[in-house]
Amino acid sequence: MSGLMEYKKWMDENLITCLMNAEKSGDQEIVETILFWLAHINIVDEIFRAHLTKTKHVYSKTVVDKLPSATELITSVRNTDNWLINYETNLSEHDRQAVFDFTYTDGEPGQLTAQGILTHLLTHGLYHISVVDDRISKRGYDVNGILFTTHMKHRKQLGPVTACRQ
Repeated sequence: MSGLMEYKKWMDENLITCLMNAEKSGDQEIVETILFWLAHINIVDEIFRAHLTKTKHVYSKTVVDKLPSATELITSVRNTDNWLINYETNLSEHDRQAVFDFTYTDGEPGQLTAQGILTHLLTHGLYHISVVDDRISKRGYDVNGILFTTHMKHRKQLGPVTACRQ
């Protein structure tokens, strides 16, 4: 199945929109919540990007000690998302089944196909964005776009749409 990384980027962009809205509103607690979880998602994305390219990554854990700036994180998320879209777009059916051996940050060995890695990145991001959406909705923010069917509807009818209601 192709297009998973476009869906992932769409979800990330919706969360980024919420982050920017929270910054404009001066809602520091929401800003920090989104920064923490978006940074975690991005670290995992970058770790698995390294696995896909068979290069080393710089991470010993999947959380940050110090929150990055919104600008820095948004740039990194967009760069990684665009790389993943390009990777998925150019992946042949045969290469989707290529097996990658790697080591998790806890030292345990892991093994996934390229398709398995992409699916993991999608579901990992979806899980955390869903949890963040639940938390920030209590403060009046709504990611407003995490369901695959919503993504497909907007993509087909309206083109790419990002939104965060407040």
